[in-house]
Amino acid sequence: MVQLTPERPTWIEIDRDALINNVYQLRRLLRPTCLLTGVVKANAYGHGAVATSRVLVEAEVDRLAVAALGEALELRAGGIDVPILVLGYTPGALAADAVDQEITLTVHDLEVAQEIGAAARAMGKRARVHLKVNTGMNRLGIAPDEAAGLLAAMSAIEGLEVEGIFTHFATSDTDRDFAEVQFRHFATLLEELAAAGLRPPIAHAANSAATLTMPDTHLDMVRCGIALYGLDPDVEGTPLPPAFTPALSWKAHIAQLRHLQPGDAVSYGREFIADHPMSVATIPVGYADGFPRRPFTWGSVLIHGQAAPILGRVCMDQCVVDVTEIAAQQPVRRGDEVVIIGRQGSAEISAAEAGRRIGTINYDVVSRILARVPRYVVSSRVGKAGKQTAAAISKAGT
Repeated sequence: MVQLTPERPTWIEIDRDALINNVYQLRRLLRPTCLLTGVVKANAYGHGAVATSRVLVEAEVDRLAVAALGEALELRAGGIDVPILVLGYTPGALAADAVDQEITLTVHDLEVAQEIGAAARAMGKRARVHLKVNTGMNRLGIAPDEAAGLLAAMSAIEGLEVEGIFTHFATSDTDRDFAEVQFRHFATLLEELAAAGLRPPIAHAANSAATLTMPDTHLDMVRCGIALYGLDPDVEGTPLPPAFTPALSWKAHIAQLRHLQPGDAVSYGREFIADHPMSVATIPVGYADGFPRRPFTWGSVLIHGQAAPILGRVCMDQCVVDVTEIAAQQPVRRGDEVVIIGRQGSAEISAAEAGRRIGTINYDVVSRILARVPRYVVSSRVGKAGKQTAAAISKAGT
C-alpha cells in the first residue's frame, strides 16, 4: 500500500513504473528510426501534464504533443524542454509565444502560416510547423489535392520551417478498413510530394490504435496517447496487449460512518430512504471532482476489496455509500481506503468499467477528473518489506 498523506482525502496516484513500462512496450513495436511522441493533452488524459511528461521524458520519448498552445506553455514552465507539437488550431495572433518557447504549431491555412512566419521574423527566429491533411476525419486539415500548393507557398515564407505533415484516423480503433483507406490517400500524397521535392521530413499518421495494429502506418513518427497510460484504445476493437499496465488509480479515505434506521434518508432530495438498519460511509468525492451526478453514477466503489454501493445523490464534494455487508464481516473505520478507480485486493474498478457504468469511454472517465484532485507520482516497485520509500513518492507537478 502506498504510504503517503495526501493534501486532500481524495487523490490520484500515477504509477511511474507503469508509464515507463508502457513506453517500453510501444518502443518494441517501432523501427529504431521512428520517433515516439507522447500525447499529453487534456492534462495528460487526467494524469497530470507536467508530472506525467517528466516521467515520459525520463523514459526517453522523443517528443510530446498537446491540443492547445496553453498546454504547451504549461509544460515549458514546468521545465519540459523536448520538442512539443500543438495538434490543434492556434491563431496567428498567439504565434509569438509559440516561437519564443520553441513550440511547434499545426497549420492548415496559408494566412495563419504567414502570421506565424511574420512573428518569427520579428523575433529573429524560425518557427517550426506541421501541415495537417484531412483524409476522412473532416475536422481540421487541408484537402490532399490542395496540400502541394500550400506547401509550395509555405516554403517561400521567410522565418517558417515546415518540419512535418500529418493526418488523423477516424476509426483505427474500431474499423481498420476505413483507416486503411485514409492511409492510402495520405501515402499517395506523400509520394507525390516527394516527387515534387515538397515532402516535409517528418510524416506521421498513427495514433495508439494504429501503432498497435497497423505497422505500415508508423512512417517517421507515431503519436501515442491512451496506450501510454495503459488504457485500451477501444475495449472491444483494440484492447491493449497484457504487458501494458494502467497508470492511474483514484482513491479516497472514509470521512465518517453512521447508522441508519428504517425511514432515514440520504443526501439531497431524500431520493434514498432506508427500509432496514444500515451502516453507511461518507466519502469526500463529488461531481466537482469529476465523479458524475447524473444521469448515471459510478454505482459503487471499493472498500476492503468489496463493492460499496452509492446511495442517493452524489453531491458536489461528497457522496454516501452502503457498507452494511462489509461492516458485518470486518471493521470499517474513518480513514479506511476507498478505491474509485483501480485495484483493491482481488477486486478492480477499471476506467473502462467506470465508463461502461456511466455510459462513456475510458478516455472520458480519466480526462474529466478535475485538477482539484491532487496527483501523486508513485512507484509500484516494492522493497523486501513490501512498502514504498518516501523517495518513491512525489507530488505531481512539483
